[in-house]
Amino acid sequence: MPLSTKIMVIGVADFAIDHPKDVDDIPVYTYVFPESANAGFKSYAVAGEILPFYIKHIGPYSYKKLANVQSKTIFGGMENAGTIFYFEDSPESKGIEELMAHEIAHQWFGDSASETDFHHLWLSEGFATYLTHYYLENKYGIDTLKKRLSDDRTLVIKFEKKRYTPVVDTTIKANYMPLLNPNSYQKAGWFLHMLRRKLGDGAFWKGINTYYLKYQNSNANTTDFREVMEQISGQDLKAFFKQWLNTAGHPDIAVSWKYDTKTHVVDLKVDQKQKVPYVFPLEVAIDGKTYTVNMTAPSATMHIAAGKKTPVIEVDPNVNLLAGFTVTGN
Repeated sequence: MPLSTKIMVIGVADFAIDHPKDVDDIPVYTYVFPESANAGFKSYAVAGEILPFYIKHIGPYSYKKLANVQSKTIFGGMENAGTIFYFEDSPESKGIEELMAHEIAHQWFGDSASETDFHHLWLSEGFATYLTHYYLENKYGIDTLKKRLSDDRTLVIKFEKKRYTPVVDTTIKANYMPLLNPNSYQKAGWFLHMLRRKLGDGAFWKGINTYYLKYQNSNANTTDFREVMEQISGQDLKAFFKQWLNTAGHPDIAVSWKYDTKTHVVDLKVDQKQKVPYVFPLEVAIDGKTYTVNMTAPSATMHIAAGKKTPVIEVDPNVNLLAGFTVTGN
């Protein structure tokens, strides 16, 4: 089976070994240091839930086993094919489930379907980031997804002030380590979330499955992924991909509203403050009912009937847009 050299590994130590279950005849193993056996056998066992979830929602697993190994590593985890390494204190970590969900997702994207070169690293890290969100959304509910996306949005906007580059960053020619940044992880994960909302769950997940099966045990770039998603959805996605992956920055939105107590109408105005306008749907909830402003220009207005009392206005209530917001109104 073809493997990238970056995901080949040999681990040698005095391990305590557990075999908590098999998933579709794929053995799931735990390898931890003997002193971590009690905690590690318990915490690492969640891999037995994660593996079948991804098989169901993405496609077949490419390797003969899934071994989760306590190790010494400079990363929180390293997605070696079939034998994932986790940091030394991971058996006691409160975040072990999300870490394992991320690294196990890499077995599909990054390991089996790998990027053609490091400029397309988001096809590994963005996928693992968003699939972790998706796994946790399914296990714990939509509010967990919203919270994780909100935290990621804050991180992306903060990082942008330090390094103003697109997700597909071709400026780095030699040392690729700087590409391991919030653009490749969190912003790329946000891109996948917005693509999911744009296409709908049916077309999006069918596209992910089709892309994986086409490039399983092979390599792909961003264009390859776009072409698959266009084929499945029947939509032209060139502008969407260019806007979110090949353009630095994000929409910076100012929302202002006024409520007319006589007519009970909300006058809503949306302005994009960044230099180049984006195209996107903006959701606004008024007294719990959601309306969509389709932004195709620097500014847009809407007039919406509200109740007889001062309405409650919430911008992006479902956390579906990667943007900065300021909201003013009366």
